Amino acid sequence: MAQGLDEFELISRYFAPLARDTPGALGLTDDAAVVRPDDGYELVISADALVSGVHFSGPGFATPTDPADIARRALRSNLSDLAAMGATPLGYTLTLQMPDDTDEAWLAAFADGLMRDQQEFGIGLLGGDTTRTPGPLTLSINVFGQVSENKAIIRSGAQLSDDVYVSGTIGDSVLGLALENGDFPGVNDADRRELLARYRCPQPRLGVGQRLVSRAHAAADVSDGLVADLGHICQASQIAADIKLSAVPVSSAALRVVTDNQPLKLSLLTGGEDFELVFTAPESARAFVQEVARDTVVPITRIGRMVAHRDAGPKVAVLDDAGNRLEVGDGGYRHFRESQPR
Repeated sequence: MAQGLDEFELISRYFAPLARDTPGALGLTDDAAVVRPDDGYELVISADALVSGVHFSGPGFATPTDPADIARRALRSNLSDLAAMGATPLGYTLTLQMPDDTDEAWLAAFADGLMRDQQEFGIGLLGGDTTRTPGPLTLSINVFGQVSENKAIIRSGAQLSDDVYVSGTIGDSVLGLALENGDFPGVNDADRRELLARYRCPQPRLGVGQRLVSRAHAAADVSDGLVADLGHICQASQIAADIKLSAVPVSSAALRVVTDNQPLKLSLLTGGEDFELVFTAPESARAFVQEVARDTVVPITRIGRMVAHRDAGPKVAVLDDAGNRLEVGDGGYRHFRESQPR
């Protein structure tokens, strides 16, 4: 593992530079960081882990994933959780368990990916831990943000007759994963690049989430799949949702892949890891939501409405243009139930 470097040399060379401008990191010279939110704000904290062979291909694989992509995807997936609550990033911690075949070139590229995202999203490293492991390379990021007291957008706030919105487009990431795994060999080069980029390097919608504070009733980031994550809002709010398949925004690249194959298009709603925001807001907020879309240059699409709780049937009903319910199941990815790489 990075032959010739001990733990402290490794931290000094690759990770201390990531903490240089981070208030409270103390230059990574202490065992803990000091984080204080601004007056009138609360901390928002999220964590996520990535494992080689499950979420990416690490050192030793025939086609290893770019370390910079691993770093950026790990950080961005956590930032997406902050976006869903309307929070502003403050800093993050990193734990990295590395097998012996993790070399300095991998570490340098990984740290460079983090540095680029730190500069883009205004966040810095607060600390963490590095260890050797006989198992697969594993990393975990804890991200810290702040939001005005009692203003965090949570899943349990959705109300009857709320509009349901989603940012960006849905389904690109699952198609990117399929392309990564060798599916759809006939896809043209431009579409392939676009869909792979959406899978490898998602865009957390921080600006959108921050603008929605006090206006959206509930929100979640689309990590498990649109149907599943809207279902989490339904579950927490104890109501249901109807969405129209034709209203769900799908990119031109994705449309060229799925063509008129309705089962394949339905699968885009359950694939996950788009890291877009699905949220609910009252009808009176429609003009404001479109203003947010214009100001952030992020498309936001109204796709349905919150309805009364259903004693039977799905929490989220996907409807065709005639109002007929389409069969999509609960949708979404669940660890311990599935075995395919993510």
